[in-house]
Amino acid sequence: MKHWQIGDRVTLPFVCGCGGCPQCLSGNHQVCDHQFQPGFTAWGSFAEYVAIRYADVNLVRLPETMDFVTAASLGCRFVTAFRAVADQGRASAGEWVVIFGCGGVGLSAIMIANALGARVVAVDITDEKLALARAVGAAETLNGRAVDNVVAAVHDLSSGGAHVSVDALGHPQTCFDAISSLRKRGRHVQVGLFQSEHRHPRCPWTA
Repeated sequence: MKHWQIGDRVTLPFVCGCGGCPQCLSGNHQVCDHQFQPGFTAWGSFAEYVAIRYADVNLVRLPETMDFVTAASLGCRFVTAFRAVADQGRASAGEWVVIFGCGGVGLSAIMIANALGARVVAVDITDEKLALARAVGAAETLNGRAVDNVVAAVHDLSSGGAHVSVDALGHPQTCFDAISSLRKRGRHVQVGLFQSEHRHPRCPWTA
């Protein structure tokens, strides 16, 4: 490690890239060919001490004013949501963004889309989560268990469909509904990871 010293206040992303493979060199460390994930591919995450591979590439210095609890939420949910909504989804002011799943990543996506000036429809099956979604910036909320047709409801609320859809859960049904909720030329971003038995979901690519 060349650029950091003992005592530096740092955080790091959920997926640590090697910095030298074709994926990293293209700016896509999250799909690094040699990626390192503390707590998944090696010991870490909840340990008192964690050995970090590719530290010079991945460590991010924390401002002195930021506490560690806040910083702990940035490495996965907020960074993931920002890339999904702002970079991949290219959401902009005035557009409609529908987000399926109001967990950590989904709520972060709502906040980011709202900060960009987009109007958010949040979809979940728990009223408590939907209340929190509205509190952090969702313009509209839908309970998937209380609505007969979620896709039709999204199209109605957004006057023709969302410009951007995000499946923040990772399930064949939410993926299908998220894509179906788009208007023409809409952009879908799949954030939620599918379990192995769902790795080949049915998707409505054509109208």
